[in-house]
Amino acid sequence: MVSVSYSEILRDSKDPYWFRVKLVEYAKKSSIKAAARYFACSRNTVRKWLRRWEKEGTQGLSNRSRRPKISPNKTPKKIEDQVIELRKQLKKISGKRMRMEFGIPLQPSTIYRIYNDHNLPRISWKKHKKKQDLREQKKKLRVFEKIQIDIKDLSDISNYLPGYRRHNLPRYQFTARDVKSGAMFVSYARTKGLDKASTFCAYLLAHLKRLGINVKEVGIQTDNDGAFVGNWRPGSHSTFTYVIEEIYKALHLRIPPAAPTYNSDVETAHARIEEELYDIEDIDHDYDLLCKAYSYIIYFNLIRPNSYKDYKTPLKIITEEFGVVNPELLTLPPIILDDNFHIYLNTINSGSLLREGHHLSGLPIIPPGPAFVDFFELHGYF
Repeated sequence: MVSVSYSEILRDSKDPYWFRVKLVEYAKKSSIKAAARYFACSRNTVRKWLRRWEKEGTQGLSNRSRRPKISPNKTPKKIEDQVIELRKQLKKISGKRMRMEFGIPLQPSTIYRIYNDHNLPRISWKKHKKKQDLREQKKKLRVFEKIQIDIKDLSDISNYLPGYRRHNLPRYQFTARDVKSGAMFVSYARTKGLDKASTFCAYLLAHLKRLGINVKEVGIQTDNDGAFVGNWRPGSHSTFTYVIEEIYKALHLRIPPAAPTYNSDVETAHARIEEELYDIEDIDHDYDLLCKAYSYIIYFNLIRPNSYKDYKTPLKIITEEFGVVNPELLTLPPIILDDNFHIYLNTINSGSLLREGHHLSGLPIIPPGPAFVDFFELHGYF
């Protein structure tokens, strides 16, 4: 007979597997009653492990999970599948944004638990990024006081590449982003150069001026790409600079060489639009690109909360400064810059596009959908 009882061994061992093996072997050689007497346990205990061994083999002698088979608080599989699908599509989405923006009825901690259960890594910020957090300084800027402009090469995006090769889609995305509100504006070109950059800048500044923004107080910040500065020499001027400073009396700011973090806001916008548009949508022709990009701009500027800006949308930040604004301010339709060079020419010839307006050949008329109209009606714009 063993010197300690089965209950004592069970209490002191995390998994008394081998002890149960011996118990079953002893019961098979002798009897259930003899095994219960020898191992100092009840006959029901011997029967339980003997039955499990007969049904499942040696695997049946290991501890089983005590997790309840039915839990009233367990996340429904339908919602869990939604979380997993969203996380796979939007790799940078946080639990808080998933709850706020997509209406997932779970706490962020529960969403992160689902991430862990399905080996979906959580988003983490490195310490050096926290030290360089400039959001408080950016809050001190005025809306449209500083606009960053940059160019994104779309040809290295795997989901965009087939359409680019097969249908001659534009290769470059010209992007402008207001540092204070985070509002983004985009257009496209098949080649990049001063003519495309100048056309994009003229298109954007004319739009802002038409809707009441004092463009003389705007600073346009770019890197030292030839499409913006013409050449690398300090103090050199280009047609892009001419449009900004001579036509609209604004300011062209050039960041230091090899300092891409100065344009971090527009670079972040490039990462988001790649993840949330180009990696998801299949695009087959120019009109398809303009429509989907226009829908994304409406979503990004009017609906999408920005965690970096206290989970406020660009529209929310602008209305806090200006009061109720015309939503058209944030819904500038994208254009194909190659087809609209006359915008730049008219700007140079007349000094302004605003006295008689301007016509955009090739610009699609993209009617807002029902959700877009409902959003404006809800906020009192219509």
